[in-house]
Amino acid sequence: MPATRTILILSTYPIVEPKHGGQVRLLNIKKAYEKAGWDVVTIAVYPEESYSKAVAGDNDIPFPAHSPYRFFEGRNIPFVTDLVTGNFAAAEDGAWPDLLKRLPARLDAIHVEQPWLWPAAVKLKTMPGYASALMIYGSQNIEEPLKRDIFRDFGVTAGDALETLQSLEVEAARSADIAVAVTQEEVDVLKSWGVDEAVLVPNGIASWDADPGALAEWREKLPKYPWLLYVASAHPPNFTGLAQVFGSSLACFPPQCRLVIAGGVTEHAYRVLNETRWSELNLSRMQLLFTLSDRDLAAVKSLAHGFVLPIPFGGGSNIKTAEALYSGAYVVGTPQALRGFETFSDLHEVYIGQDVKGFQKAIRNVLSLPPKMPLEKNSPPFERRRSLLWEVRLEQLTKVVENAMTKKVRSGQDLV
Repeated sequence: MPATRTILILSTYPIVEPKHGGQVRLLNIKKAYEKAGWDVVTIAVYPEESYSKAVAGDNDIPFPAHSPYRFFEGRNIPFVTDLVTGNFAAAEDGAWPDLLKRLPARLDAIHVEQPWLWPAAVKLKTMPGYASALMIYGSQNIEEPLKRDIFRDFGVTAGDALETLQSLEVEAARSADIAVAVTQEEVDVLKSWGVDEAVLVPNGIASWDADPGALAEWREKLPKYPWLLYVASAHPPNFTGLAQVFGSSLACFPPQCRLVIAGGVTEHAYRVLNETRWSELNLSRMQLLFTLSDRDLAAVKSLAHGFVLPIPFGGGSNIKTAEALYSGAYVVGTPQALRGFETFSDLHEVYIGQDVKGFQKAIRNVLSLPPKMPLEKNSPPFERRRSLLWEVRLEQLTKVVENAMTKKVRSGQDLV
């Protein structure tokens, strides 16, 4: 057996410059494998219109916008690019030849993040150099219900696509040697499908230290009165229910206070809250920052009076929730926003709005409170929040994979 093991990570997004939660999680998974001593090969088969070549890795393969593989069963259906990417990746006239060129002669493990590229992983397993590879399925959500919600919100009718997705998801979970989930609720779903090795590997965060210069700059730009920060990607669940959570109105923010919005969600949040009958009021209570550099975002997060987590539905868990909890600032969220982080709901700075009125009341209460003092490092409150860091959250994944590899060696399976 080689002294250094090699693992292939397959995904549908590059991780060179991670922006959304899936990219952030996968980059940290890669780092965790490397820390455990693995050689890691990452290949993303990604939609070319979503990521520029500048943020793609050398091994990453674009999925052309005009490829015939963009169609599902001959139909052009919105929101299924991820689903049809698997067919493109495994096709001889698609990405398959390019994928093979990027691989070493032997792989000890294949980690497929989300179910989309599972067909390519299964095809790899039919080849001699990869036949004995340990198969790891990294689930970030139970995808079919999430896709169903997106279809409903945008009026898409494609039941057969949902059925295909569910079949793919169940197959990936059942046939993997190890299936990973981000919440206990989703571990239970995997087990209900008959998955034996379902492992909980929660989402986490990387700590941040704000640059003093950036802090000074942003103090001048941000509201002088208490304000709450909403930072999220452009993933549809981050904005399709936004007006619903706030009751269509930001009147719970006093006139001098603001909802500060950052990240890819910004333009969508603006549109959603501008389309309500309270448009003029809503726009007067918002400050839009759009996508920020890491330096600027660290400063904004450090200066926030509190974080707001208006998440009404969706699967998995939200990395932005972990950031909010880690900050030590006030947190106002929905019950759904605390998925995967329920053990932190007893923190005295955390307020949960069970419904619209409760959410609005929590915002008013938090904005009337004095600012929270920064947590002292090595204090008990800080140590509890330290468990949210990626280095802690991902320990279980590498341990489980190492144990599975050891069992394979002992049983002789690795000699194929």
